[in-house]
Amino acid sequence: MKKFKQIFTAILIMTMIAANLAGGVTVKAAGDGGNTTSIVFADTINDVYGVPGETIHVKVPIKAVGGYLSEPRITVVTEGKPYKVSNITLTGEGYTASNPPIGIGASKVYIEFDLAVKETAKIGISKLEVKIDVSYDSNTGTSGSFTLPPLNFVISDEIEPAQLTVDDVDYGSAIIGKKMDLTFTIKNEGKISARNAYFSIDDKSFDEAKIAPNYTKLEQKIGSAGVLKGGESYAVKLPLKVQNDATAGSKKLTVTMKYKDEDGTAYTDTSQVYITLSANEDAPVIQIVSTKYASELVAGDKFNMVISILNAGKSAARNIQVSVEGLGSDGFLPGYTGKSISANNLAVKGKTDVKIPLIVSEMAKVGLKEIPITFSYTDASGATFSTKSSVYLAVEATEGVDESGKPNVVITNVTQSPNAPNAGAKVDVTFDIENKSKINISDIKVALASAAGDAFTPLSSEPYYYIDGINAGKKARVSMSFKALDTITEGTNSLSLKYSYVAGGKTFADDTATIYILNVQNGAGSSKPKLIISNFSTGEEKLVAGSTFDFTFDIKNTHPSIDARNIKVTLNQTDNMFTVENGSNTFYISKIPAGKSVKNTLKLRVKSDAVTKSYPLDITMDYDYEGAKANPTTGQIGETAKETINLQAVENARPVVDNIVVGSWEAPVVNQPGTMTFDFYNMGKSTLNNVKATVSGDFTLSTGDMYFIGNVEAGSQQSAEMEVIPAVEGQAKGVLTVTFEDSTGQEVSITKDFEGTIQGAFVPTPDDGTNPGGVVIDAGKKAILPIWMFVIIQIVILLVGTLVTRKIRINLYKKKLRKMEEAE
Repeated sequence: MKKFKQIFTAILIMTMIAANLAGGVTVKAAGDGGNTTSIVFADTINDVYGVPGETIHVKVPIKAVGGYLSEPRITVVTEGKPYKVSNITLTGEGYTASNPPIGIGASKVYIEFDLAVKETAKIGISKLEVKIDVSYDSNTGTSGSFTLPPLNFVISDEIEPAQLTVDDVDYGSAIIGKKMDLTFTIKNEGKISARNAYFSIDDKSFDEAKIAPNYTKLEQKIGSAGVLKGGESYAVKLPLKVQNDATAGSKKLTVTMKYKDEDGTAYTDTSQVYITLSANEDAPVIQIVSTKYASELVAGDKFNMVISILNAGKSAARNIQVSVEGLGSDGFLPGYTGKSISANNLAVKGKTDVKIPLIVSEMAKVGLKEIPITFSYTDASGATFSTKSSVYLAVEATEGVDESGKPNVVITNVTQSPNAPNAGAKVDVTFDIENKSKINISDIKVALASAAGDAFTPLSSEPYYYIDGINAGKKARVSMSFKALDTITEGTNSLSLKYSYVAGGKTFADDTATIYILNVQNGAGSSKPKLIISNFSTGEEKLVAGSTFDFTFDIKNTHPSIDARNIKVTLNQTDNMFTVENGSNTFYISKIPAGKSVKNTLKLRVKSDAVTKSYPLDITMDYDYEGAKANPTTGQIGETAKETINLQAVENARPVVDNIVVGSWEAPVVNQPGTMTFDFYNMGKSTLNNVKATVSGDFTLSTGDMYFIGNVEAGSQQSAEMEVIPAVEGQAKGVLTVTFEDSTGQEVSITKDFEGTIQGAFVPTPDDGTNPGGVVIDAGKKAILPIWMFVIIQIVILLVGTLVTRKIRINLYKKKLRKMEEAE
């Protein structure tokens, strides 16, 4: 009977193997190297569901088909996934974690592991990928690698991000000049843990509130390890000192909290703490009750300012020190040494006088001047206090000096010799420089003011006529010699002089005077024509770097009767920002009649790397005229005129938008926010300001009307990541528009089309009781044989098995009867 059971079991095993070879619902793993051994899912596989911040256990049933795989090494891909993996084991019936199966064969085994889902995991579907490396494949006799078909890992909810707030603020009493303890609670209002968390109080708010920290570690951890879990609180206690110069009233301190999430993304939260400061009612208080000083203060005066001070507080003031601020060369200077002046101790209601020596600066400006005064003192316990007040003193104008301190200096008593000078001859000019103020001036310098069209040139090689000084109310006589030019016009001609001097320690160099030379004689008259650029245009609104433009200009002969001839015109730009497109930068004009103009047009090109600014373009005109004589120094015949025209060039901004990507590690879903990234390059020479982006078409921004990028420096790149919502399923098309301000302040927009493949919304199937996850994936491959053939084969195998089993049982029964007969 035992032998019969063994044979029957063997037949059943063969039947099951035949059924598996004939076909079934399996998932074949992909093996490298083309071997015929495969790993299949032993059971139906459902989606894996995860909850942010929690750990789930995954158990995957598998078996090997077509061979035996020994010493499997199992890995689960975690790169770019919203989870961490631990405790990967291979288990099976009759095995334990400490005694796992040594291989994968035809029997069902399990791959088990724990998935710790990140707190920051976002809603979506990703792929759970499992890889198996084996040391030996019985089918091929070599090692191999297998990858299970990926499972859907589903996150259907997100948890609230960390948000740190400040609450339960208490400080007891905050009295000016006293210490206090500030306590408050930092709470994580979200559910995601705040990691590497620190808090500090902003230095600027300390300064504005006149409150000082009484601790040394200004930035402190939140919690003992710098981690504050969702919903947890951390109590803070900080010792502070209210400064003596603080004022009573409500003050604001800003608490800054910095932290990171599990992915290392940094965040900053701020909260305001309000503290009401109260005056120290028992402290001494110093006040100014009166001021005495000279009745009229003018530049250069030395005087004593005497202030009467009163202790209006409720305790004695000791160690009183008086310091004066706001002193400088435009007002008052200190007439004492040291940083402060000591004053007598003052009892309650006590008064005393303090003498402060001051000097009115030589450069003091006329008007009312504020002099801030600070009183520092202590009470009987040694606590320090400080009070500020101000005194206002008026600086009066010195006679003959304006409000800026500039004295009245004029040129008078002008004479010329000869009375009727000739063209080309010497002219002597004599005049007085008179100081009409009540202050002295020094270092007086007088020179000919150069200007276009001057009719006189100096005969002295010295750059100016120098005078040591002129006392208040005095004058100095000056004689200077000039030459009248050959082309000077007859009659009255002007001669411009400029002069500078020092008064009150300040230099005044912007004074000019015009002297008229009378009865000038020129028998030949003005015989030299003059060429000027009377008009020009570029024909373009902007001269963009790398572009060409038509530069049109008019050359005019301003002489009423003499023609200019043999004119050579040369255009030159020092930095070669403007160059002639074709031909030479020099051309010739045979003649420009008296009083006439000639129009010229040249095609110029702007240098490709020009930056936005104004560039000087020099136009030089060499010409001669009838009766022109050779220059005795150079031998040149004729004249040279040079005009400079400033042209504004605008650089080529050259912005580029590239690498537009819709979605990141998870596929974008219709009507759900997803990431979109792109790169913006500034390939120009100047900063592009206020760069912003928006999308249109099948996409909209989830954060508003536009995404602000900021300023992008020349030659740099800015990567942007914004959140968009696709409106259609499938192949969605959109337009990215980037707007910026170029170097001229003009707003410029560029657009670029993009596409993205959008998934449909996730819709779970009803739970039928057999699928706890609610979603079933059909992980099976197509059957090897048609169903009808598979049924026939199963029936044939069953009949053959039944007949063979029946024959074996009959033979065994006959054998038993023979033994019974022999026994009888």
